[in-house]
Amino acid sequence: MWVVGHGWHVGLAVRRDEVRADLWSEAHDFGAFEHVEVGWGDGDFYPAERGTVALALRAAVASASSVLHVAAFNGDVAEFFAGAPVVELRLTPAAFDAVCRFIAAAYAREPSAQPLGAGLYGASRFYRARQPYRVFDNSNNWAARALRAGGVPVSPGLSLTAGSVFAQVEPLGTVRRSKNTVN
Repeated sequence: MWVVGHGWHVGLAVRRDEVRADLWSEAHDFGAFEHVEVGWGDGDFYPAERGTVALALRAAVASASSVLHVAAFNGDVAEFFAGAPVVELRLTPAAFDAVCRFIAAAYAREPSAQPLGAGLYGASRFYRARQPYRVFDNSNNWAARALRAGGVPVSPGLSLTAGSVFAQVEPLGTVRRSKNTVN
């Protein structure tokens, strides 16, 4: 599993063939790609073509919805996300399954987890998510909770920013590209 930096927030990338379809079926929606990466965020700000201050403020204090962004890709994770900080974490199969269960539980499934539309890059889609988005319960807290579900010793409460997530995971994994080396 990899933690990938995207400026203000982080995403979690996994090898698709390691994801059990009975735990996280949407990871297999894209076909025979090697990896999928997931992030969670505000339902208006995250999919916006261009984020604005108004969208960011509304997401922070009056978010109406949340979404998951799932992207499928091939090749080396650090190369696909060129220029982004990337940390590889080694998890046991049971811990990895727990992270996948956490991710799958985030989907709004009434009546089913249907894609909302195309995602931000490559083969990607947005899906409606269940939990509300708030400034102190944001995409980085969500990623930290996912990692914590898999036993990674991170503190979601101390994960307000992407930098704070990386400060916690860099000592625990293999740094493929440090947040400190990205311009």
